[in-house]
Amino acid sequence: MDFRALTRAGETASAAYARLCAEGVVREDEAQRHALKALDVVGGRARGTRRREGLGAVGAGGGWSFAGWLGGDASAKREVEAGEGGAYVHGGPGSGKTFVMDLFYATLDGEHGVEKRREHFHSFMLETHTQLHKLKDSDKNMDTVGQYASALARKMRVLCLDEFQIVDVADAMIIKRLLENLWAEGVLVVTTSNRHPDELYKNGLNRAQFLPCIAEIKRRCIVHEMASDRDYRLTGRARSEEDQAMWKSGGDEAERERWLVERLQVLAGERSFKPLQIAIGGRLVHVRRAGGGIAHFDFNELCDSALGAADYTALASIFNSIGVGNVPTLSSDRLDLVRRFITFIDVMYEHKVKLLVSADASPEELYRASAGDGSRKNAARDEEFAWDRAASRLAEMQSKEFQEAPWNPKAGSWLLEQARVTEVVPAQVLRSLWQRYDRNRDNVLDETELECLVGDLNQLRSGHRHVSEEQLDAVMSIVRGSKNLRENRYMTYEEFTRYGHAAMLECMRDR
Repeated sequence: MDFRALTRAGETASAAYARLCAEGVVREDEAQRHALKALDVVGGRARGTRRREGLGAVGAGGGWSFAGWLGGDASAKREVEAGEGGAYVHGGPGSGKTFVMDLFYATLDGEHGVEKRREHFHSFMLETHTQLHKLKDSDKNMDTVGQYASALARKMRVLCLDEFQIVDVADAMIIKRLLENLWAEGVLVVTTSNRHPDELYKNGLNRAQFLPCIAEIKRRCIVHEMASDRDYRLTGRARSEEDQAMWKSGGDEAERERWLVERLQVLAGERSFKPLQIAIGGRLVHVRRAGGGIAHFDFNELCDSALGAADYTALASIFNSIGVGNVPTLSSDRLDLVRRFITFIDVMYEHKVKLLVSADASPEELYRASAGDGSRKNAARDEEFAWDRAASRLAEMQSKEFQEAPWNPKAGSWLLEQARVTEVVPAQVLRSLWQRYDRNRDNVLDETELECLVGDLNQLRSGHRHVSEEQLDAVMSIVRGSKNLRENRYMTYEEFTRYGHAAMLECMRDR
């Protein structure tokens, strides 16, 4: 749903929900209604901070801060009011957590990415690691997390993170300090999660160091459980024979792989599959079969390797459909495989990538806990919990609604890395870039679309999105060989494929 079009100025989230239910746009659910009531408190605080801007509540970074208008140090141990730090909404898979977050987000004042921001947790952490690495390179003695939090606080008053989870010690320590600094800067943090805060990073390495963060989440945020037994990913989704054709299990392994190859070829039409190299994180990754926006991987290539969320995000930004073959029955004997596959599913789901799978078993039966010692049993229980969400998402991804949903690549910068790492951008990557920016599908990048492309290039190169008139002229002069382009700034696909690589390199060249 496009909540931006469905909500009205000045509406609270719960008021918008009640109206949409009355209009028959959505079906009323008591758990969702209660969650939105809780988020109304945070929305009220966000509007309050906006009114207070410019009234002396300016933080050290030049932004606004709770510390200024609440008095004293916002990170100090003191009594806090409900929702002062935001909200933490948790519940089972498919209970509607993302739905209520998106509706709440649409009712917030301000421009996306400027005064408010909504991200999937995976995507946010990828960017966080990248920015912290850049800050460390610029100054080894810098408090990188503090500087990064201040930069975020200068841009937004509310940060919404969907599918909040902690899976490794590095993320645990970063999130602990990042939340402390964001709260001190006055940022409201709203998250959804499958787990109660007490269950975060359970059985994780050095978890004792993360416990103070859990305590602060519970102290500063409204912790609200969506107590719904309904899984909206499964409700009303009759899985026809066509729907089930996205997943093949049982029978002979060779037969399953033939099915996958044939299904992928049907999607690709007359286009052939060829090996492809793509750039991820400054390195080249080999894709053995790709064509027409479709990639074919073996399970081991994706999960029994050094790939992670950043790599999967890059793949989701390049390919609209991905086939995964030879998926084995998973167990706690190889939790690394289970965790990577769950992360892969999460990223594909978020980007609306069509997923075709040949596997040993159905999603519901693919993960089996194994016998082991106490620590392994605890870890297995954690993964069993996470797998329930993954299986629910896989069920939805086989539905007709999901298959017909438009591909939703989130990060153009992953594609733009191709221009930085490769001497010649592969045709497949150029086509993906074109599809990313030619939003009205008229086979021309108009000035607005060109500005979006160049803005992403600037973000990749130097961390800002400002696009000057001179920069647009420089791009077009490469394509047209002319400086007088103010009234004729557009780029055809033919020009893009012929000169686009040189233009992108020009944009990323330090001036």
